[in-house]
Amino acid sequence: MTPPAPGTLTGPSMVLFDLDGTLIDSADGILWSFGATLRELGRPVDDAVLRAFIGPPLDYSFSQLGFGPDEMADVLTRYRVHYRDEGVHRCRLYDGVTRLLESIADTPVSMGVATAKRVDFANQILEDLAIDGFFRVVSGASLDGQLTSKDVIVADALARMDRDPAGGWLVGDRRFDIAAAKSHGLTSIGVTWGYGSADELRQAGADWLVDQPSALATLLIGALPHNP
Repeated sequence: MTPPAPGTLTGPSMVLFDLDGTLIDSADGILWSFGATLRELGRPVDDAVLRAFIGPPLDYSFSQLGFGPDEMADVLTRYRVHYRDEGVHRCRLYDGVTRLLESIADTPVSMGVATAKRVDFANQILEDLAIDGFFRVVSGASLDGQLTSKDVIVADALARMDRDPAGGWLVGDRRFDIAAAKSHGLTSIGVTWGYGSADELRQAGADWLVDQPSALATLLIGALPHNP
C-alpha cells in the first residue's frame, strides 16, 4: 500500500465491510456447496471455474453457469440447503481481521456488514466467529428475494446506519463492491487478500488498495482528523 498524500483521503464516519473474501475466507464452503448443487443436477464441476463466483450474488453466478430464469428458484434452493447443512461451517477469519476490527472499535467510526450472502447465514457466521459485536448493522440477501444485488444491499445498510454516505467507506475484494461504493458516493477500498485480483479492483476504479488487514487499519486511523 502506498500511503496517501496528506489531505487526499478523508477519514470515515462509518465503514461497511463485505464478508466473503474480505473478513472471512469462505472459499471451501462455497465451492463445496456449488459442487454439491451441480452434481445433484448432473452438471460438470470445475473448481477453477467456480472460484470466480465467490463473492457475486448467487443468481448472477448461476446464470453464468448456464441456468436460466425458469431454473433459478430451484437451483438457489438446492444450493442454500447444501450451504446451510455443511458449507456455512467451512469458513475462517483472515489473519489480522480481529485486530483490525478491535483497532477501529477504539475510534468513533461505526461498522457494518454488507454482503451478497443471505443475511441469516451472514449473522450465523459472524456469531460463530465471535465478531458479531463489532457491527452496528448486518445487511445481506433477504430470505424473500427482495434484496439480492450488492447495490441494493448497500443501500439497505446505509439506511439502517443512518449516516451520510459521503463520509463512509466500503471495503471489499470484488468489482461488485467497488461498483456499489461508487453508486452510493462511498470511498471504495479494495482488499487484495480475497478472491478478486488487484487488476480487477483497479479496473473497477477502487480509490485505494490494501494488501493486509493491518494496512487497512493504518490507512483508516491515519485518515481520521486527530491523526493528521
